[in-house]
Amino acid sequence: MALFDRRELGVLLHPSSMFGPELVGTLGAETHRFVDWLAEAGAGVWQILPLTMNGQYDSPYFSVSAFAVNPWLVDQRLLVEHGLLDEPVLLDRVSDAAVPFGELPRLKLPALRRAGREVLVRDGWRADLEAFRAAQPWLSDTAHYFALKDVHGGAPWFDWPEPLRRRDPAALAASRFSLATQVEEWEAIFALGDVQWRAVLGHAHDVGITVLGDLPIYVSLDSADVWVHQEQFQLTEDGRPASQSGAPPDYFSETGQLWGNPLYRWDAMEADGFSWWLARLRRCLELSDVVRIDHFRALSAYWEVPGDAADARSGRWVSGPGQRFLDAVRREFPAMPFVAEDLGTLDEDVHRLRDDNDLPGMRVLQFGFDGTPDNPHRPDRFPTRCLAYPGTHDNDTVAGWWHGLDEQDRREVAGYYQVEPDATDGRIAWSLIEAAIGSRAQVAVVPMQDLLVLDSRARMNDPSLFVGNWSWRMPPDGLSPELAGSLRALAERYGRSTPPPR
Repeated sequence: MALFDRRELGVLLHPSSMFGPELVGTLGAETHRFVDWLAEAGAGVWQILPLTMNGQYDSPYFSVSAFAVNPWLVDQRLLVEHGLLDEPVLLDRVSDAAVPFGELPRLKLPALRRAGREVLVRDGWRADLEAFRAAQPWLSDTAHYFALKDVHGGAPWFDWPEPLRRRDPAALAASRFSLATQVEEWEAIFALGDVQWRAVLGHAHDVGITVLGDLPIYVSLDSADVWVHQEQFQLTEDGRPASQSGAPPDYFSETGQLWGNPLYRWDAMEADGFSWWLARLRRCLELSDVVRIDHFRALSAYWEVPGDAADARSGRWVSGPGQRFLDAVRREFPAMPFVAEDLGTLDEDVHRLRDDNDLPGMRVLQFGFDGTPDNPHRPDRFPTRCLAYPGTHDNDTVAGWWHGLDEQDRREVAGYYQVEPDATDGRIAWSLIEAAIGSRAQVAVVPMQDLLVLDSRARMNDPSLFVGNWSWRMPPDGLSPELAGSLRALAERYGRSTPPPR
């Protein structure tokens, strides 16, 4: 599917944010209903966050596996329907309560384990698992990592006994033998996530929806990927980060952002033909149609912070792999179905890397008011080849942003969008939505929270905070026909509507 062959309207909503009868949004009936609602609303693009399992700070950008579909998204009702589970752990009502990620291992994982064990003893499902295992070379090591986490009480891999930490072949073989049942159980759980997501993706394709996925630039230190590929990361002898990722002081934080991910050894990756990265991109393109490369600027230059730093101010810019990496990517994926997340501190080298590879970037209306008339985030300054947003998952909602503006900025925003300085939340939110949809940007994407005119309590992520993010869920009445009709009317006015589903 091509993302930019016509003007498109998109909606940003991650499956974990769907309402439903579980503690977390799932890939069940409600998400399938959302796909139908998108088509009714005239949207042709559904943007999601990384499908990988939430890790440190509950973030999907700190995943413990860059390849596995998040098992928390598995819908238990579908497991019952397929005869893999007898007693789902469900709430007594449809809920939009914040996702308690810390409780999911205790409350949901036992049900997933029971379903996984059923997969292993049923001929048809067992055959499907064998096919999945053959098609996914990452699966065995990843399941082994999760089984080892279980037997070591959740301890990170760098605190395991040294032979396992260093992946001594004899220790790995002995562990794999003794944990064979647990490893297979995890393989089955990951296979179930894949099956359910592919059903959602197929449904989206059936109604003409393109899925825009998301690939974090980094992975978590405590992840299957770093454990398996230690030689490709900047680590100390004991497995800690020798240097760590982050971002310099910016709009979000005066002390910068300290992410804590281990940085890559790009020289080792290049010597290996960037094989891990290409496999990762290939996997993302199995699960979505187009992939947004998060923090694209790190491919040009990245902010390197000492491993023991307390914040990101002591970091420095270091050259990334740049065009050599993207040449390898283009050889593997000639269509280059990628979007560059080109926000934050940029320079001409980043712009050149993006433009030389004909990658669309991003424009965010909330960033358009810094007092400079040529601000690239104002709708009148948008290029055609970009994705336009009122705000992203890292921004406050439009309503929350509006309330947080000082008097001068509020007057500037009000004048630009021709609203009153005391305009209601609904008026300002839909003014920015209309500006994004009406802009020349090829794709306009609106967060679901802004369509519902929700305040700061619905914010998905505040990059300056480590806790309290990612847990928002949509209210059960959010997918109303009235809202779909209003969005379709606006899309049609600006030439973005897709045909209604048959």
